[in-house]
Order: sequence, then structure tokens, then C-alpha cells
Amino acid sequence: MGPARDAWLSEKRMICAGLREGLAVVEGPEADLTAAAVELVIAAFDGSLADPGWPWVREGDELGVFWLDPEPMREFDGCPGQLTLLPVVEALLGGRRVPDLVQLMQRLDRATVELVLAAFTRASRWHRDVALYAFNGDPWAVSGWIAAQRSRYTATFVPDRWVS
Repeated sequence: MGPARDAWLSEKRMICAGLREGLAVVEGPEADLTAAAVELVIAAFDGSLADPGWPWVREGDELGVFWLDPEPMREFDGCPGQLTLLPVVEALLGGRRVPDLVQLMQRLDRATVELVLAAFTRASRWHRDVALYAFNGDPWAVSGWIAAQRSRYTATFVPDRWVS
């Protein structure tokens, strides 16, 4: 590894640690939802959504503490790739509800779907009704439906949006 890569990894670790540190100030029902959002951002797409260059990664008042701001996320509605995940993160942070859970889950690869399911499980640990509202449905039921739909097609014909 070169010095540039070492510096990049160091910054990435600092941001991830700072996001987790920022969870200490969140209390009440929002604590599980916010923790689920932070872990989802850190784990999905190799943590690229936790890059300090994104407008939703904000530095706190205390040195080394970071937090996620849901407001700028709405500016990226409909964007492809890793940004497809933003409606889930925004909803977990108390922003808008996920507009179309089925469509969103169909656009994610299997690894990311598993992370979304883990986030929902964590978010709904004590307040399942709040998590169901934020997600605009139950992602476990949606992922089961998607898996059933995928299995109906042969390997020769799978709609592009279902390929993962």
C-alpha cells in the first residue's frame, strides 16, 4: 500500500468511528433507527456513502464526531448505483418515508438487500411500528416476494432490474 491509500483508509476509519461516536447523543426511539442508518451507510458499498465529500456527512461540534443529515439526501432521488440506497437511510434518520419499497429493493443487489434487512431488524427491535412506517412496508415480506418472482424465471430470461 502506498501513502495515499494509507491516508484514505485512515480517513475512512476516522469517519466511521466518528459516525458511531455520534450515536452516543441520540436517545429514545430514534436511537435504534439512527444506529441502523449509520451501520447501513458504513457497511454498504464498502462505506463509500460515508465519505466526507457527501453533503449528508456532517462534522459535529466535538472533534472527530460526525453525524448523518437526511436533508441533502432528497437531492439524489432517482440516482442509480449506490445512491439508490439513500431513501432507506433518509427514512431511518427521520426524513421522508421510502416511496416505493418494492421498486427500491428490486434495484439493489443481494448483499445490499441483506444489509437493508439487517437495518430494518435493528430499527424495529423496540419500535416495529415506527420502522414499518419509515420503510413504508415490511422489507422481509418484499424480499420474499422478490425472491419468489426471481425464481419463476429461467436463467435465460431474467429482467435486467432483477439481476444481482
